[in-house]
Amino acid sequence: MSTLKISEAGSVQFPMVEHAEEIGWEPLTPFEALTRRGDESSNLFRGVLERKILEFNPWVSKDAARSIVETLDALPATIDGNRELLAWLRGERQWYDETEKRHRRVQLIDFEHVEANAFHVTWEWKIKPPARKGNRADVMFVVNGVPVVIVEHKNPKDGDAIERAIKQLRRYELETPELLACPQLFNVTHLLDYWYGVTWNASRRDMARWKQAPEETYRFAVQAFFEPTDFLRTLRHWILFYVQDGETRKSVLRQHQRRACEAILNRCADPTKTRGLVWHTQGSGKTFTLLTAARLILEDRARFANATVILVVDRTELEGQLKGWVERLLGEMQSQDIAVRRANNKAELQALLDADFRGLIISMIHKFEAIRKDSVLRDNVYVFIDEAHRSVAKDLGTYLMAAVPKATIIGFTGTPIARTSQGEGTFKIFGREDEQGYLDKYSIKESIEDETTLPIKHVMAPSEMTVPADRLDKEFFALAESEGVTDVEELNKVLDRAVGLRTFLAADDRIEKVSAFIAEHFKENVLPLGYKAFVVAVNREACAKYKKALDKRLPPEWTAPVYTQNAADAIDRPLVAELQLSDEAEEQVRLLFKKPAENPKILIVTDKLLTGYDAPPLYCLYLDKPMRDHVLLQSIARVNRPYVDANGLAKRVGLVVDFVGVLRELKKALQFDSSDVSGVIEDLDVLLQDFLQRIEQAKKDYLESDAGGTPDERLERLVFGRFLTPEARKTFFEHYKDIEALWEILSPDPRLRDHIATYKQLSQLYAAVRNAYAEKVGFVADLAYKTRRLIEGSAEQHGLGRLTKSVTFDVATLNALRGEKGSDEGKVFNLVRGLQHEIDEDPAAAPVLQPLKDRAERILKDLEDRKTTGLAAMDQLAALAAEKEAAMKAARDSGLSPRAFAVYWVLRDDPAVKAASVDAMALAKDAETLLSRFPNASVNPDEQRRLRAAMYKPVLALGQDERARVVDLIIRLLLAGGEA
Repeated sequence: MSTLKISEAGSVQFPMVEHAEEIGWEPLTPFEALTRRGDESSNLFRGVLERKILEFNPWVSKDAARSIVETLDALPATIDGNRELLAWLRGERQWYDETEKRHRRVQLIDFEHVEANAFHVTWEWKIKPPARKGNRADVMFVVNGVPVVIVEHKNPKDGDAIERAIKQLRRYELETPELLACPQLFNVTHLLDYWYGVTWNASRRDMARWKQAPEETYRFAVQAFFEPTDFLRTLRHWILFYVQDGETRKSVLRQHQRRACEAILNRCADPTKTRGLVWHTQGSGKTFTLLTAARLILEDRARFANATVILVVDRTELEGQLKGWVERLLGEMQSQDIAVRRANNKAELQALLDADFRGLIISMIHKFEAIRKDSVLRDNVYVFIDEAHRSVAKDLGTYLMAAVPKATIIGFTGTPIARTSQGEGTFKIFGREDEQGYLDKYSIKESIEDETTLPIKHVMAPSEMTVPADRLDKEFFALAESEGVTDVEELNKVLDRAVGLRTFLAADDRIEKVSAFIAEHFKENVLPLGYKAFVVAVNREACAKYKKALDKRLPPEWTAPVYTQNAADAIDRPLVAELQLSDEAEEQVRLLFKKPAENPKILIVTDKLLTGYDAPPLYCLYLDKPMRDHVLLQSIARVNRPYVDANGLAKRVGLVVDFVGVLRELKKALQFDSSDVSGVIEDLDVLLQDFLQRIEQAKKDYLESDAGGTPDERLERLVFGRFLTPEARKTFFEHYKDIEALWEILSPDPRLRDHIATYKQLSQLYAAVRNAYAEKVGFVADLAYKTRRLIEGSAEQHGLGRLTKSVTFDVATLNALRGEKGSDEGKVFNLVRGLQHEIDEDPAAAPVLQPLKDRAERILKDLEDRKTTGLAAMDQLAALAAEKEAAMKAARDSGLSPRAFAVYWVLRDDPAVKAASVDAMALAKDAETLLSRFPNASVNPDEQRRLRAAMYKPVLALGQDERARVVDLIIRLLLAGGEA
């Protein structure tokens, strides 16, 4: 049985290619792929693509096929160019047919006959644009000559593999956007997890874990994602471009969204069933699901007989949301000959129904009031009702159902169905034809497990600020129970009647106290993390008062009130009118709040932004408004959006600080089935107990070492003894990061006082281990914000300089190190790190030094696996250092430039070169002469082609395949030093 070798290529990269080959993808070596591309500045397999265009479009001439390929090749390396390429792949773009004198759609992929397409997979795909830095993807998947998926593989030993891969993709966007010009999807894998997302604007939040059962393997994940039929459906249906906050963005539907779309389409095609309920929890992409299902129905004119889809929203703000970031999706529909109409009033809605309109109608629910019965009697009318738990309230649902009596009606909700009369009614209307009551369900628990949303924790404000429990029961819960509360407007009506409670909450002296608490809490707990907050006040007057009170304690630009307008405010509520934002100012505030580095940092709200507003940096919600059930769930869900900042630090939870007391008894505040809201919000003390348990265990596991020697010596023994193996380091890093995340959330807190010293020691140990085993010189451990401040404010870390110092990899340095104090293991790591630094600093010398570095890495691996000792490893490195000095002397004596010497050094022992009796030194001299004739070959594609052609003459003695391989190798060696 062979030993598993943990490395990117050995464990992940090539098995992936093998797994893809098993399901129909043809593997190509990097050389074969480059041959099809022509050169490293090109993305397309031009020959393959031209053949497929001619095969799928018999009316296209060879010249036209070449022109289409040129058009695709000329698309800009931007997100908009990427969107245009996807439109071509989907068959949405046209070309002029000279014979028929008309424009016709061009087919690049045969979605109906999957086997007709060419599926290739290759690795080490390098793009080198003229005059700029090149970059290389680990694996690339190519359909009909067009790259469609870029894959980054990370070492399974590394705990932060996903974050590092996303940073790498962002770097590609900045340095080599051409690498991302074509690929639509981005995969990250390290054997243990498989994540997928889209290219362009990539963030951790946009990545989804490919879900599979525990018994299923890495092979299953690769083959499930890349199964040709399903993969082409992803390209065709599941990728979306849209505009958010003025910026083009991109998304791919997750598995729960795809599953729901399939269920909706099957229900709409089922003549025996006409109702369905989709519950996808807040923040899980319900709007994308709804619109994608509508588009698929309207595109499939044959299956759904040229249908009508009516999208029903229930409030102006939701319709406004559709007018904003979803507008691009509606525009895409229209570009595909799908008619889209907005019913701006009842008369327009009635006219559209009377005209037997086919396409998408968008209307608010209240516009169905008094719409004529039996307006449309077709059965291919499909009504999608957003926020169904409240949209069909009162008589509006009756009007709608009577107007289109044969329609299939699907309700969508972001909150579970409440154990109230309204909730039961929703089940009866939409869920009656499904045994579980749902057509599709994506629960809060599933969403948190998938990291689609975050768990939410709550903490009670000081008791002197909260509403007494008996008063809250009497003046709020009892009223809300009898009234039924499904949205903010209904909640406000209940609070209008609770005069005493409202007066208590909006009292000037109380608002001053609460504001003082919020200001201090925000500065200590939220601001250091780089996050933002909401203050949710009881009404608009309280919002205005909070703005005034917070301005005394925080910079005024940090806060902004956002609430509805009322014409009478200027007379009745002058402070409310004075602080009211204009429409333009409010739009700007909404946009800037989503940007972590911009002001405002705190929004003060009461009736706006509590639904449909998505701001990932929003972390803390200061709740000072009584609410329950759907409104409470929707409001607190504002803080559950995943977010990773520019430094790669992830938001772990959302936080609610309760100034009212509604969260004292969750069963009373959230009248839902307990399984539906399990884990949606927990007391912050749960995290404190978790921290206390973990810090005590870590103290026993990592900090209670032997007491012999100086602090420096003890640290060095621990770092290079206990943590010598990669597995031990990975386990420690994971344990520490869990503790660090809890500290960042909980601190400052007096209950942490007795654990500061232990946590500080643990953090210093983490930094020491990370730095000691870092591959690069100058690595700085990734400590989180409050932790870094704690460490920087303490005494310097003893021994760290000796652990991570940079040394030169040569015989003299090695001999000097032997006489110094310290562990041999530490010296070995520092020497190998010094060799890597030398390669980084002098790319031209890399061909000579890299083989030595590879052997040094094997020595390190044996040391980590405890197959050798530190002393023996030093002896082995001494032999390598002597070889290095001999190689450097040979380079000096040769009279060649570093790049030409690299040609000699690499080819001197090449079997094919030796067998053909080709003199490697003569070959290197020829290469240097030719390079002097084409000095701009590294930045000028024409010169590079001429250099490559000239290089064939000196290697004519080689066979054809070997000749091409050797020339390619020489060109890469000659031009390596020319890359930035």
